[in-house]
Amino acid sequence: MVLDITWMEIAGQTIKIDALVYFLWAIWVGWIFSTVGAFGGIMAGVGHISILGIGKYGTSLKGTPIKIGMYNDAGKYITDHIRFSNTLMTWLNSLSSTINWYTQKRLVWPAAIAMGLGMVLGAQVAVWGTGGKLGVALYKGLFGLATWAVSIYMFYQVTPRAKASKSKGREAAKRFQQRVEELRKAGRLGELEGITNVKYSLDRVEFDFFGERFVAKNYLPFFYGLLIGFIAALIGVGGGFMIVPFFTALGWPMYITPAVSALTVFLNQCSALAGWFARGLVFPIGIVIAWAGILIGSYIGPRTQKYLPMDSLFILFGLLAFYVGTRYIAAGFFGIKLPP
Repeated sequence: MVLDITWMEIAGQTIKIDALVYFLWAIWVGWIFSTVGAFGGIMAGVGHISILGIGKYGTSLKGTPIKIGMYNDAGKYITDHIRFSNTLMTWLNSLSSTINWYTQKRLVWPAAIAMGLGMVLGAQVAVWGTGGKLGVALYKGLFGLATWAVSIYMFYQVTPRAKASKSKGREAAKRFQQRVEELRKAGRLGELEGITNVKYSLDRVEFDFFGERFVAKNYLPFFYGLLIGFIAALIGVGGGFMIVPFFTALGWPMYITPAVSALTVFLNQCSALAGWFARGLVFPIGIVIAWAGILIGSYIGPRTQKYLPMDSLFILFGLLAFYVGTRYIAAGFFGIKLPP
């Protein structure tokens, strides 16, 4: 195609991608992550593996000898390069989203720092412990299982049990939505309030959000972050699909959890990128196309999220995650290819 560009040259093969498709896909990736605090890395992976078709080269070149950094197998290099590329997209996505959420006054940064420190350590264990050891089939299977976890989480949030267990967060969210509508009608959305009375220490973080007080112990997100960081780096995603459920379980409303997720993911991605560069992975110039799309999508997300009914989004994304997960589990573990 006219818009095809070279993504990588390896073992005598030239891997090309469609630049326009990549750009448009990246806008979607930027929007979805900045809106719900999850799905960014997973959607980046779907793009690299399937939409752009890079994943097939990991299979066809498996066992082909190369010498790039610490790699001597082209198939395993491509598999890790997909993980690396997902990380590059998620790094900018999380940075841009964090800045945009901060301007929206909905970022509880102390909680993100606590979890982020744990994720940094967990990510390094995954990068150095599994780098160069995952074949593309196993990677696809693990990727699918992680995506299924997102699906289960999304569906659970609309059940009566989930709603009843988070009444405080639901009340704050209800007042927030009422305030948005009030200011929208008055043409004064710039006056919308956000997080207030933030207090933090080594032990905990506290804050107010639309009439409700929220508290979190710092050691909980730190230790949970160790686990998330390992899993996120293992499959080459940001980990938002595990971060958001954690803070939602604490009763925090969905109008603030994506912001915490964004900053936490950013810290983790900085750590993961350092590990991938140290292993000798080559920076893909084509990623700048995705970065342009990411900046657009992550700018729109925090500004449109306040208008969206969260339950409808949970169901929509849950269905999407279930299908994507099923597709990769079938391909990775059973060799069955489902459309598209």
